[in-house]
Amino acid sequence: MPLATPTSTDTIRRADWARNGDRNALQSIRSQVFVHEQQVPESLEWDGLDAEAVHVLAESSEGTPIGTARLLPSGKIGRMAVLREHRGRGVGTRLLLSLMKIAGQHGDAPVSLNAQSAVVDFYRRLGLETEGAEFDEAGIAHRRMVLRNPRRLLEQDLAHRRLGIDAGPLALEDATLVAGAAALLAAQAHRELCLLSADINPRLYDQAAFLSALRELALGRKGQPVLRVLLQDALAPVRRGHRLIELARTLSSAIELRILPEEATDAPNGMLLADDSGYCLEHKNGGAAVDFRSPSRVRELRHGFDQHWERSAPHTELRRLHL
Repeated sequence: MPLATPTSTDTIRRADWARNGDRNALQSIRSQVFVHEQQVPESLEWDGLDAEAVHVLAESSEGTPIGTARLLPSGKIGRMAVLREHRGRGVGTRLLLSLMKIAGQHGDAPVSLNAQSAVVDFYRRLGLETEGAEFDEAGIAHRRMVLRNPRRLLEQDLAHRRLGIDAGPLALEDATLVAGAAALLAAQAHRELCLLSADINPRLYDQAAFLSALRELALGRKGQPVLRVLLQDALAPVRRGHRLIELARTLSSAIELRILPEEATDAPNGMLLADDSGYCLEHKNGGAAVDFRSPSRVRELRHGFDQHWERSAPHTELRRLHL
């Protein structure tokens, strides 16, 4: 799963067609994009279905409306529009992902949309597949597209999460996705990571993406501590040649490792905390719960981590390795 580091601070929220402010914003965007830019007749654009639809609205960091899309009860997504000057920075992707998640949570109708043929590849990258022949709609060539692989939606949702901005827990069911989440949290952290793991789970933390992000964070902080690690078994990662151990040797001022005291029976199964916002909590089945903006939960988890940290000490084997 390719993971980018999202940088845009645009936000997506659910809009209410019954509220004048929201309705005016949605209508303004669609008028600019569809009616004026694409020459869609107003009689086709305003089809009388908006009152029963779910609408999402994209707003810039200044609060200016810049994009919209809607979801009908049938599961059909449409009217997706982003103002010209705000295109090319992922707004359309996040609008679509937002509605696809809503569709998955509210009803069994399959997610579908009529995509303009010129942008079919955009939707295909998000996991939608073409169905049937090309057809004309409002004088523009279209293809019907449907979502057949929900995992692709989860992957894309994760890849577009931004630390401290995008809230809401994700339930990840396999180690590949959890490793991707850990790498993305590390890549977006600005200050500190806290890691609790019995043996520094190699499926998650002995991965190139995570280690590269950690190195970049350490170099950017110029010798300041960026990672604290609490573990139970120090010998296993050392004997395994865990690359995080090797990195800690190189960046000894940035990475500190300690051993959990034996009485720390209340420690979580495994967790990664990023700054004051994000967490990844491992489950015993290999999955995890992830959230990129949950400051209250992170404060609670960090409090427990700090208590264990104060009672912990470097292992003799780690001392021998100058860690």
